[in-house]
Amino acid sequence: MESGTISKWNVAPGESFAAGDSLAVIETDKATIDFEAQDDGVMANHLVEAGGTEYNVGSPIMVTVEEEGDVAAFANFTPDDAAGGGDDAAPAAAETPAAAAPATPAEDLPYHIVVGMPALSPTMDAGTISKWNVNEGESFVAGDSIAVIETDKASIDFEAQDDGVLARHLVPAGSGEVAVGVPIMVTVDEEGDVAAFKNFEAGSAPDSAATEVSAPPPAAVEEVKAEPVVAAAAPAPVAAAPTPVALAAPTPVVPATPAAPLDAISLGGSTWGRMAAEKSPLAKALASKQKQYIEKYGSTGHIPIV
Repeated sequence: MESGTISKWNVAPGESFAAGDSLAVIETDKATIDFEAQDDGVMANHLVEAGGTEYNVGSPIMVTVEEEGDVAAFANFTPDDAAGGGDDAAPAAAETPAAAAPATPAEDLPYHIVVGMPALSPTMDAGTISKWNVNEGESFVAGDSIAVIETDKASIDFEAQDDGVLARHLVPAGSGEVAVGVPIMVTVDEEGDVAAFKNFEAGSAPDSAATEVSAPPPAAVEEVKAEPVVAAAAPAPVAAAPTPVALAAPTPVVPATPAAPLDAISLGGSTWGRMAAEKSPLAKALASKQKQYIEKYGSTGHIPIV
């Protein structure tokens, strides 16, 4: 969302509201959304009229106060009066810059941490703080949601990584998109240190040793000229030692056991003896074939069947 149109005011000037009440209905190019109050208060003045005109994100649209008796002071209030030139504005707005309290020197500040806009996803470049869940001076523990941060893709809770006390908001809720790394708040360890950061600005303590957001100064770099290096002569190649080859012991040759002379043929796995061979018609037929083969081709070394 880059801009929107207020289609309806749900709370008129002078009326009080509570956290969660719908103050107005805002239309964008994609949806119609209720603008809900983040805290209790009283509507002092509408700075824009409902209907028609589109306003950019961050443009002033209304003024709220805490007490109903303060509403009359903003009857003729315009956004330009916030700079301090309006006679009807609150007395604090008419003070000159010279009357502002000077920033506390960095060396006089208690230990603190300046927290930048976190990168809540690998592709996040910037985000908008839509709501502070922890007010200034309130303590928190690890895991508490300190703020709700909106990106172009989602609304994510910014959770505390450690215990502490929120000393100051450096970016108001709903003030617009803030780049990742830009300071958004200051935290301290003790509640008694909160008052020291009442007028703290993000750039008021650039040299503070306790401010984690400030980067250390770069170390001095000494220029060194490289001396020419003479390449050493390549060593003479050394012949590789021959790799010993293990020779397997020769396998002893076991002489074949001479077959016992056969006087008869084994038919069907049983030795029948010569009488069975002579009496068998099959043995006589095989013996005849064997003799014909020997006469034609010579002896094959086989024992005669009969």
